[in-house]
Formats: sequence, C-alpha cells, structure tokens
Amino acid sequence: MVIKKYKYEKYLYKWLLNKRKFVKESTYANYSNIVFKYIIPYIGNYYINSINHDILQNYIFILSDNNLSNKTIKDIMLIVKSTIKQLFYDNKIKIFNLKFYYPKDNKNKKMYVLSKNEQNKLMEYILNNINNKNIGILLSLMLGLRIGEVCALKYSDIDFKRNIIHINKTLQRIYIKENKKSYTKIIITEPKSINSIRDIPVNENIIKNLKKFNKSKDYYILTNNNKYIEPRVYRSYFNNLLKKLNINHFSFHSLRHTFATNCISLNIDYKTVSELLGHSNINITLNLYVHPNISQKRKCINMIYKNITK
Repeated sequence: MVIKKYKYEKYLYKWLLNKRKFVKESTYANYSNIVFKYIIPYIGNYYINSINHDILQNYIFILSDNNLSNKTIKDIMLIVKSTIKQLFYDNKIKIFNLKFYYPKDNKNKKMYVLSKNEQNKLMEYILNNINNKNIGILLSLMLGLRIGEVCALKYSDIDFKRNIIHINKTLQRIYIKENKKSYTKIIITEPKSINSIRDIPVNENIIKNLKKFNKSKDYYILTNNNKYIEPRVYRSYFNNLLKKLNINHFSFHSLRHTFATNCISLNIDYKTVSELLGHSNINITLNLYVHPNISQKRKCINMIYKNITK
C-alpha cells in the first residue's frame, strides 16, 4: 500500500537511525553528511509516492551543475538507491527504473608524484633530522602508508625481531551531522577494508631509526608518548616542512602515490604492490598506477612484429 503525504526527508531520518546500528561510526558519519548536505536540501521535500526516475535523473544533473565530481554524485546516489529500494520492498512506493545517466566528469584530478629531486631533497632532510614526526613522513614515502595509518601507529605494531609493521587501525576525525546538532570527534578504528589490514616488511635502516625512539609499546610513533597527533595537525606540520625546504606544496597522500609509482617503475609485480598498498583488489592498483608510456607501447608493437615475421 502506497503511503501518501509522507515526505522523503522523514524517511531518511529513520533510515539513518537504523543504519547507525549496523555500520561503523565513520561510515555513519559519511552517510549522515551526505544525507543532510546533499539529499535532504535537494529532494527531501518530495512526498515519497511522488518520487520517480525523472526526478532522480534531474537531481543527478543538478548535482553535476553544482560542480560535484561523478564519484561524489555516485556516492550520493548509492544512498538514494538504497533508500528507494527499501521503499520498494516495503511497498511504500511503486517500482521504477533505477538506472541513471551520469554526465561526463570534467574534473581531471591529476595524481601528483614527487620528482626525483623532490624525493631526494625530502629524504636528505629527514635522514639528517630524524625525529618522531619525520619518521612518519619516511614511513609514508617508503611504505606507502596513509596518513590515518601513520597517526594511529604505535610501537606495539612493530615486530622488531622480524622487521615488520602491522597495519591494523586508522585514526581520523569524523564530522557527524544530525537533525538538530553537528559535532566532530576523533576515532581509532580498523581500516576501511579487510585488505587494508596488512603486514609490511621494513628496511633495516628504518627499523634502526625507529628503535632510537622506542620507549614504550603503548606510545604513538609520531609523538613518542601516549597522546596521538590527528591528521589535520600532522598535515600542518608536513606543509610547514615543505615550505622550509622550498618544495612546492603537494598533499601528504602524494607520498603514497610516489611509493606506488616507484614500485611500478622498478617492475615490482602488481599483486605485491596491491597488497603493500592495502587495496581491496588488484584492479584499483592497475587503474591508478599502471599507465604504459609511449616507449613501452612501441616496444610492445615491435615485439609483436618480430614475433609474427620471424
């Protein structure tokens, strides 16, 4: 039975409350932000029995006109589709087509990779000025760690006998927006996917530097005490270091991109690179980092020619 005069906004509140019972707090924070920032202001005022394919397709165009990337729009639509499907199953609305057209994404975000000169400059400074904060930068550049993983890392996560770092948690500040209030909080949780929980072998020289500061297993590596540094504060330290070294600004995440690119350029097999990065599947690694250049393509064509004509 179709319910009349029941607004989509009201249903979204109930959907969020129910989701909170079953998902991680960080996931709930992401859901709530999307719902209150992008869904309710645009289509929350519709009565649920009036929502149809044309309304949602037009909604996608509106989001695109507001300069949102296709990835963001698809993240938003995942929630919309989930709630609409539930309304179908509950016989609250009639079934309609949930296949939509997404405009061409004009946002060409180029992944930044440090030049050899930038890598050398950064490495030289860090190795000559070893401290806890600089070790974190070293770990990201040499092991491809994410900033949240670095911030959550404790000495207890390091096996000094086997020279292995266990990556099993991440630290982040989440923003939770609810109907009548919004707030932020720091959480330390397992990484976003099971593949992000991983063991990474560490170069002996890096282990030696880590041993210099190891006072307690319960201490965070970036502070050498029981208090953490959150990502935004650590980013600020990193940005100031770039200024000090007169290196053009780039994001902290570019250290991870640089690690992956270096692996590929050294012909490390893709499966190994994918597991070191903690990607959920090898296709993510291939799509992000494996881009043959013209010389590699030329080599391929010449090899095919020789193989056929020999």
